[in-house]
Amino acid sequence: MFVTSLESPLRGRERELSHLRDVLAYGITEGSALLVIEGTPGSGKTRLLRACAEMAERMGYATPDRVLAVRRPAPGRVHHGHAEPLRRAAGRRTAAGARPLLLLLDEADRLGEEAIDTLLARRAALHGGRAVTVVAQRPGRGPDALGAILATPSSRREHMTLRPLDLTAAVEVAEDVLGLPPSPDLVELVDQTGGHPRLIVALVAGLREERRLGVADGEAHPIGRGLPQRLRDRVTATMDSFSPACRQLLRTAAVLGEELEYDVLAAMLRTSPAAMIGLMDEAVGTGALSSDGLRTVFRGELLRRAIAESVPASLKRALWQEAEEVRRTRGTTPARPAAIDATQARATPGDRRAEVLRLVADGLTNRQIARRLEVSPHTVNYHLRKLFFSYGVRSRIDLLRAVERQRAARLADAG
Repeated sequence: MFVTSLESPLRGRERELSHLRDVLAYGITEGSALLVIEGTPGSGKTRLLRACAEMAERMGYATPDRVLAVRRPAPGRVHHGHAEPLRRAAGRRTAAGARPLLLLLDEADRLGEEAIDTLLARRAALHGGRAVTVVAQRPGRGPDALGAILATPSSRREHMTLRPLDLTAAVEVAEDVLGLPPSPDLVELVDQTGGHPRLIVALVAGLREERRLGVADGEAHPIGRGLPQRLRDRVTATMDSFSPACRQLLRTAAVLGEELEYDVLAAMLRTSPAAMIGLMDEAVGTGALSSDGLRTVFRGELLRRAIAESVPASLKRALWQEAEEVRRTRGTTPARPAAIDATQARATPGDRRAEVLRLVADGLTNRQIARRLEVSPHTVNYHLRKLFFSYGVRSRIDLLRAVERQRAARLADAG
């Protein structure tokens, strides 16, 4: 039976929690502090602020009704509606004694001018050196007025960037949602989220809602193919918050393949590579893309698939044809076959472990195997651990010997 709650512990953020604890301790013993948390949509900024509030209460800060959290208003409401909660919180704080004030600003890049002005005035007038401010926002998205808050005197100023979860933490999130450990094939799907917390939850919760999860040997495994609707809806909702130009870039690139071809995309978007610099900065800032300075790729295969599936099949074919024409004109070749649709069948766990075993026999390292199979080294290591367990061995050499003994026994039985 699967667990029905989607509210799981905060996984993979031990370092960030330790940093928060250190900043809060400084606010008690030393003076004012400012911490800016940057993270892409769905990376866990709100969860981290909630953990910060709970931690602050235990450390002697204001009680929850006096801890201020600013969020963007519901659709249809104006941003200056944040000002009244700010005033009420500040008034209560006057009678709260010498305890330091914790100000939490979530989605600070969406705050209105009045809310920011009110916060700035109350922070300066009432608390001076006794306020700890934690600001969460998307990378590079803060409004101009927020600069006033970031420029206020603070004896300690910190910056934190939320990175994708590693596979261990990602699997823990999936298990928290399901109440069961995921099978290797479900782990492989989770790995394709690129360590994005919100996508992990949307993936496994969506599979559960659509009754596309089975249980075997105490593990949850996916049934059927295709992405769950919850995941597609989540990606669509997030994409709606991007600029139209950014959405066009991501949807076109997702159809063409994992790695972005700047010259091809520039031609298809009717612009120049130089003019794409700002657009690429925005696209990378969304968390959909990852760049190492040489290559720009989609951070997770499931995200690319979900974006690509939002494009009608007939339009996909037209985009592939246009890309091929651009490449012929420029004399280039694609980084990967453009016509391979993201909905192509994936290897089963047994097939994938057989491929891993074959490549181990060829002498490839985990990283080389990962590149060959287009999965992460974590996934390769996971399949190897399963192989070690199945054959009762602890090393690659012993694994290959066990496989050879099994093959020889089968030949003897056949003879």
